[in-house]
Amino acid sequence: MPSALLSILLATAPLLAFNAPHTIVEPDADTPAQLEFNSPRELLTSLAAQDKSTTTLKGGVRYTIINALENDMQIRYGNLAIRNDDNADAGLSRRYAVRFTGLEIDDRFDQIDEHYIFDGRWFVERNPEEKQFNKRELVPQGETLDPMELMRDAPFWVSLGRDQDRLFDHYEITIHAPTEGLVDNADFPELTTLAEQPHVQGTTQLKLVPKPGSGFEDDWEFVRIWVNTETLLPALYLKQDWTGDLQVVELFQTERNTEIPSSVFDTSTPDSASGWNVQINRWRGDADQPNLESP
Repeated sequence: MPSALLSILLATAPLLAFNAPHTIVEPDADTPAQLEFNSPRELLTSLAAQDKSTTTLKGGVRYTIINALENDMQIRYGNLAIRNDDNADAGLSRRYAVRFTGLEIDDRFDQIDEHYIFDGRWFVERNPEEKQFNKRELVPQGETLDPMELMRDAPFWVSLGRDQDRLFDHYEITIHAPTEGLVDNADFPELTTLAEQPHVQGTTQLKLVPKPGSGFEDDWEFVRIWVNTETLLPALYLKQDWTGDLQVVELFQTERNTEIPSSVFDTSTPDSASGWNVQINRWRGDADQPNLESP
């Protein structure tokens, strides 16, 4: 589970904007203006433009895993925070943090407190209830991790528009209606309710399918990404693994470029006298790169 959650943190940041070619659809009196994109390239270009002007993003998150063979579902509820720091010398640096406060399995709901933070170099798992602190160094000192390098493992919303050529080299990318893949899905009829959610209304859907020979086709079948066509904020992500299992991430009440306390992204190690059980794994070279899809 923690490694899959690292995928989320490294995946939710391509976010967002209007500084690219698009067509405005004239609204009626009760409907806000929407952007209509004629090609995946147009949408990705707009996402890249807004990403460059996005300093922070925060909102509620619901993370669902559906195990197809065992007919098992786990749902986590919490809050996600992202900070982008563009540096002329160091390039783009991203910080991610998610805190889950609820876990639903079948008909049981439990209060939990799980923190997952990535600061560009270190990935931290913090469980205050058990006083467990795990910290992994994903790149050596002086370097930061470019999430695009993890597209094989974390293809969600990783700054999609900023490296379009790489995307089009490895994936077939198409635009679809927001209901496609959700409504009348014979394998996962429970997805129908997602199409009815307010945050999915007024979205455009991108679908990414690994091209044969890309090296990615054995890892997952497809990824679907829903983007609000008024704000270009990410709303929904759905990934189907080659096993048939699904990962679903929903974002709610998303706010862009608002203040987020630095403490949210704090990866400092607790003092040895604090009573925490601390485990630190330092960088050991390329062999230390995580398999983000492992449970």
